[in-house]
Amino acid sequence: MPHATRSVFVWLALMVVGWPQAASAGMPSVTLADVSRAVSRFTELGLTGLARQRLEVISFFVVGLLASTGVIQWVWNGLRNDFPVLPRLSYARALGIIILWGLLFVLVLTMISGARELMTPGAWEKQGLTYRLVPPPPVPPIEAEIRARHEAINRLGGRLVDYARGRGGAFPVPGHAVEEEVEELLWRLPSPPGGRYHYVGGVLLNDEYVVSPTILAYEPDTVGSDRLVLMTDGTVLWLSASEIERMLTSEEP
Repeated sequence: MPHATRSVFVWLALMVVGWPQAASAGMPSVTLADVSRAVSRFTELGLTGLARQRLEVISFFVVGLLASTGVIQWVWNGLRNDFPVLPRLSYARALGIIILWGLLFVLVLTMISGARELMTPGAWEKQGLTYRLVPPPPVPPIEAEIRARHEAINRLGGRLVDYARGRGGAFPVPGHAVEEEVEELLWRLPSPPGGRYHYVGGVLLNDEYVVSPTILAYEPDTVGSDRLVLMTDGTVLWLSASEIERMLTSEEP
């Protein structure tokens, strides 16, 4: 049985050797065309465009790292001509120095990012591996803002008029007492947030008092040069800053 098995292997070997086939002569060589075909073949096997771009970026930084290492080694060993006490720097040690400094810079930048986040909480949001500033909220349309300002000052005017009608036509006296008589929410501006109306005070107009209306309350300068002004007869006017100042000056005794 072993003899028969050896005979089969011998016949197979003779058939392979004796089978006619093309023979290649000469030394093997690799050209740029072969490299290009190999890369194309590698792309067909699964290297996507994104992976190729990442590979190019990584290779760029690797080449930059190696080039920087060579520069550091050349500068250091060049300084040995003037400072013989300096030890000779090998390429491996120069590479270690470059990597160490890179890690230190990463640590410092991480600490700066952490301090920035602590000093401005909520101002940054994570986007992938990095952070970006939180975009500001959308600015409401001008028409909606003006409508909200009109509605707010009209609500304040209605509350003050109701107060005056129940007290013989007298509005609240300016000062801390007016905040106790009228709800705090009515004194706040809808836009910009945090602002408050300026209150002047006065007397509610009726048939017994035939006088021109005066300024009762008006918006602060944070809304701009043109402001909404609440008059003592309950009307709301658009007045400029100069007109408001002129009217307030004329009302002074």
